[in-house]
Amino acid sequence: MNIHKNGHTSTRHAYLNPLKLIEALLQQEKNWLNAIPRLRAIILLALTQGLASLNLAALGTVAPALESSMHIGNIGYGLLSTASILTGATAALPVGILGDRQRRVPLLIKLIALWAIAMLLSGISPGYYWFLLTQMLAGAAGVSVGPVIASLSGDLFPPSWRGRAFGLIVGGELLGAGIGMILAGTVNTLSNWRTVFFVLAIMAILLAYLLWKGMREPQRNNMEKLALELTQKNPTRQTHAQVTTNRRYLLEDIRKKSIQPVSKRILQEDPTQWHWFRAAKTILSIPSNVVLISASSAGYFYFTGLLAFGILYLTQRFHINTMAASSLFVGAGLGGIGGVIASGWIADWLLRKGLITARVWVTGIAFLLTIPFFLLALNTNNQVLEFIWLFWGSTALGATNPTLDAARLDIMHSRLWGRAEGIRISLRYILEAAAPFAFGWVSTHFSESHCQLQHCGNGYGLRITFGLFTILLLVATILMLSAIFTYPRDVATALFSQQARKTPENS
Repeated sequence: MNIHKNGHTSTRHAYLNPLKLIEALLQQEKNWLNAIPRLRAIILLALTQGLASLNLAALGTVAPALESSMHIGNIGYGLLSTASILTGATAALPVGILGDRQRRVPLLIKLIALWAIAMLLSGISPGYYWFLLTQMLAGAAGVSVGPVIASLSGDLFPPSWRGRAFGLIVGGELLGAGIGMILAGTVNTLSNWRTVFFVLAIMAILLAYLLWKGMREPQRNNMEKLALELTQKNPTRQTHAQVTTNRRYLLEDIRKKSIQPVSKRILQEDPTQWHWFRAAKTILSIPSNVVLISASSAGYFYFTGLLAFGILYLTQRFHINTMAASSLFVGAGLGGIGGVIASGWIADWLLRKGLITARVWVTGIAFLLTIPFFLLALNTNNQVLEFIWLFWGSTALGATNPTLDAARLDIMHSRLWGRAEGIRISLRYILEAAAPFAFGWVSTHFSESHCQLQHCGNGYGLRITFGLFTILLLVATILMLSAIFTYPRDVATALFSQQARKTPENS
């Protein structure tokens, strides 16, 4: 594989022996995995990942109590979630920069502590505007953990394990939503909505302590080691037994199928100390990254609207109390946890079978399946069938997340992971921030009072709103499938960029 740099042709790749290359990469990955406490790291990162959804889910559960206590309607309530998300989108950018330049575990602990303070202040809010400000603080801390977790995960888990790891970590986001709904529903029933936020603050303080005691900072040079193994003349040898124990994975297939990187986009220096604008320009110049960000934003927009108004919809649809609606919604949401775990394993299995674009295909198909499941759920009058279709819809929607997260790391230089995720989260949440407000606004235009048909009752406004916004899931499907044509070369480009020399500031 000849790569042109600065007008010259590098001949060192001519010395590569494919069998030795595969052996070396497999051994390097095995050493990588054996060096970390995988289960502990996944659990702690999953719990941290769930902070933002935990807050949004708690808000959704106590929505009727908040609307009554603060004398607000759907639009006022939707603004709470919107402001929280939008503040988090803004904070993700500087936090992403810090994630590329500072130790990430202490940074996570500080963000969790800030989130705990926001929960305490929410619990003592004297009025709507105070509560709005505390939710903005919670959003800044809860949403901005994303870039730090992405950067940590990239260094903790090698390419062939990222789908499975992200499946479990992203499962924490859905688990956080489920815990938030059950906990908030129970505490709100036994006490009041203020106590809900006090309990969340205590949980966050405990998580910060566990992270401080149980997580250590990983090395940042694991991807550089893999890239070095790819180009050196005499890769580390591995026994036949070790080769047969391990399976094929992404880097092996890139080499075996002679997928060429995009020469003009191979980085020639370490980007750690780059100015933010230069880093952003590089990150957004990667075609697959733009597509993945757009598809992710569309999917999360729908998920946020569903999370914000799902409980309220069920209470109106089936005339049940908040506790019963929370249990029904959480039960259906368990499908999402199964989806995030299953899709990561399926995509990694397909990678080991030689399908380089496995993560793109799995995500695109999952988006496509989400549409009929939710439409069927919205158009049945049977509570049992509604639960079943919601369960499978949640499974499909959840299945899109881990493969998207793993794919984004595959196409990005490891020293840009934090900033790339910061930009992605900012763009995603700027759009997603409008979801609760948009869902609330659209629902008011399909009010039961404006409809004379018999079927207009039972949560008609929200039912029509959820149906209309499934168009976003179709858009996400089309975007994902288009990434099939750019993803392999972008992966190869990122891998060869890892060979860049360090800048003077980092040497």
